[in-house]
Amino acid sequence: MKILNKCGARWWLVPLMVASLAIAGCSSDSDSTTNDTDGAGDGSGNGGDVDDSGDGGNGDGSGGNGDSGNGDGSDTTAAKVLVTAIASDFSSAGVEIYNTTEPYDGQTGLNPGVSDTIVRSYEDSYYVIRRFQSDSIAAYATSDPSSVIFQSSTNDGGSDESSNPHDLVFVNDQKAYLLRYGSGKIWVVNPSATDASQFKTGEIDISAYDADGIPEATRGVVVGGKLFVFMQRLDAFAPTSPGVVAVFDTTNDAEIDTGSSGDFKGIELPAFNPWEISLDEATNTIFVAAAGDFGAFDGSRPAAFTGGILTVDTDDYSTSQLIDDTEETGRMMGVEVIDASTAFLVAQAGFGSSSVQKFDPNTGAVSDTGFGGITGVDVRDIAKGPAGNLWVGIGSTDDPRIVVLDPATGTQVGSDIKTQLMPAGITFLQ
Repeated sequence: MKILNKCGARWWLVPLMVASLAIAGCSSDSDSTTNDTDGAGDGSGNGGDVDDSGDGGNGDGSGGNGDSGNGDGSDTTAAKVLVTAIASDFSSAGVEIYNTTEPYDGQTGLNPGVSDTIVRSYEDSYYVIRRFQSDSIAAYATSDPSSVIFQSSTNDGGSDESSNPHDLVFVNDQKAYLLRYGSGKIWVVNPSATDASQFKTGEIDISAYDADGIPEATRGVVVGGKLFVFMQRLDAFAPTSPGVVAVFDTTNDAEIDTGSSGDFKGIELPAFNPWEISLDEATNTIFVAAAGDFGAFDGSRPAAFTGGILTVDTDDYSTSQLIDDTEETGRMMGVEVIDASTAFLVAQAGFGSSSVQKFDPNTGAVSDTGFGGITGVDVRDIAKGPAGNLWVGIGSTDDPRIVVLDPATGTQVGSDIKTQLMPAGITFLQ
């Protein structure tokens, strides 16, 4: 299962940080457009522009559960797929909702706003989160995506600092955790709130995990009644310390002492800059794509390959580095576990040039580079579909699309899903 915590606009490197300040205000939602997408693509794609988020721009998307489907491999158990879609010039973003079977009819142009946007989903609801310097969350029902249920600021009252919300991690329909990249405190929230006053119900202090009090909490997942929070620990956008994971009991929000570090209760990772995560539900192992150090925008700090594909055991809290990143392998920008013997990663050779690679989640052995012919293109997200297929979002100025692949053979399942804007994140609604 792809954790229901990904979907949005954070994949990519960010030389345009200043641009994000110019477009930080959220625009109002507009009417949606019904869209029939039935064209087939040729697998090619151009690289898009750089992201303009203020934190180095990570990528987001989440996949859904399940492994049933038609005999032809089409995804049938999820009624809808949510796509976080971003303009190629990063001037705006919106939500697109499609059926998960051909002809992939859907709606586009929903919930427009700034490009630094992510989407999270739970059951039949979804949450549009505006990030750096927009700092807000709005809830919608998929049955009525043009009507906001509630909208709330994610900033602390009286603070002029951007909380930069990065993830919404669900325990149930009454409790979730809002990870705020620009704050040392996680919010405990009620995702079923009907107005802003009902939304925040508590907070958790994680400021001790970084000397500046802001450990850059970026991803989270709930496993077996425990919340795992992944933190990048940056210093002026530089990953100067290994990433860490804090663990909390979801019944009382108390931090659990994992016994794995003398400096804090959490888990120190064997790599820098945790970027994306995926849960193997069969073993309750969390797989992590760590991006390492991209280097300084002005060249004053060289890039370093200090990431890779990692695992975290959610029972004994042990970690391992399954795949090391190198200049030859490229940077690990995404990971998705399909089953006990099949997993995929996204390796970035350079901006706008990535490949999907198949690997064994037990050994880390890569068996297929350029899986399904997906190589040298702007891969923005990968997600496990409800029938166990691999969904790949490809950014392109001229041909943005989602390609669905059989994970055993790499054969494309059906035609391309032609998105209106670049598909930066994918999540499935059951």
